[in-house]
Amino acid sequence: MNIPVIDCLSLLHRCSSLALATQSQALPGYPFVTVLPFALDAAHRPWLLMSELAEHCRNVRADGRVSVLLQQGGADVLQGERMTLVGDLQAMSPDADTLARLLRYCPAFADYLALGDFHFFCLQPKRLRFIGGFGRMGWVDASDWAVLPQLAAAQEQALLAALQPADATLQLLGLDVCGLDVLRDGVRQRLDFAAPANEATLLTTAQARLAAAA
Repeated sequence: MNIPVIDCLSLLHRCSSLALATQSQALPGYPFVTVLPFALDAAHRPWLLMSELAEHCRNVRADGRVSVLLQQGGADVLQGERMTLVGDLQAMSPDADTLARLLRYCPAFADYLALGDFHFFCLQPKRLRFIGGFGRMGWVDASDWAVLPQLAAAQEQALLAALQPADATLQLLGLDVCGLDVLRDGVRQRLDFAAPANEATLLTTAQARLAAAA
């Protein structure tokens, strides 16, 4: 089944934590699963912050081939949207713009970084398996969303500054051509656009979507 990329990005941006499966070093041949918070860069790649003391960090240092599960909670697990993203998790140091974005999405990262033994890892996706409910599922290649236009950090900041939420409970987190990420009462939410917006219409599209959510 052909799965629209925008559906995958919507779920990815709605989630604030993921289940990470690594290659166990203590029990070779077995997967080791844990749960971690994450934030996305402008290319929609998940960034994780991990302690060198953690079992999953040692596993990734030895073998970066991982898969992650993303799913929002609900009463009926099998009817809800979920996806498994397979890729390579690599130790990386974010540049200043990316770091600012990651801290905007996950302010708690700053406290962990201050401890000294936490380092960033970026997931380079290869493929994902998306399930949108019973009978709606399919594989999506990473190249399908890599072709989407990316906003430069300065452009994103200027657009976010131009947006003024009517709802005081909304905090703006990030913007891309497919949607707007906000924080409402401590919960991350995704305001999807009906279709990817171009540079000329991005601001008005985001303003309309923000007004509708107020």
